[in-house]
Amino acid sequence: MKGRYPGFTLIELMVALAIFGLLLMLAGPQYAKLMGDSQIRNAAEAMLNGVQQAQARAIHGNTLARLQVNMATGWQVIETIEGVDNVVQVYSKADGAPRAVVAPTPGDATQITFDGFGRIVPNADASSTLTCLKVTNPDVPSGARNLNVAISSTGMGIGTKMCDPDPNNTLQPNDPMLCPAGCR
Repeated sequence: MKGRYPGFTLIELMVALAIFGLLLMLAGPQYAKLMGDSQIRNAAEAMLNGVQQAQARAIHGNTLARLQVNMATGWQVIETIEGVDNVVQVYSKADGAPRAVVAPTPGDATQITFDGFGRIVPNADASSTLTCLKVTNPDVPSGARNLNVAISSTGMGIGTKMCDPDPNNTLQPNDPMLCPAGCR
């Protein structure tokens, strides 16, 4: 009688690999959706943070501060002190959301300026002022939850917030997570 050697047979190994491959095929699309949704959320939170940082910087320094958004790379907060622009904070999309796509409203807007009271004022170069940033991810299969950043300094009504454009009409009209009409 020959002794049996410890270990796995080739058939046992092939069965285990087949089961592992099947599990990967089942989990792959869900993982892709999870990662895409995560990038949408990261980019939307980063854009919201940029708006809030610019507004807070303007109030703290009692000066003009603007958020300048580059849709491909990220944003920077620029503070104007006695006519001199100083970059005070920078965010790169590559840090947390390299595949996210950010689209401005209006379409040609790239910046928003706040005064010392935190109110939105016209940009110094007379360019369009950002009112909404729409964040999507082209890599996510259908059913992704896109997010928007609605920008307002009124303090009444919506304020600046991250919101859901609700393309499936699943939110009630008075739901606080729903984007205002100009940002859907």
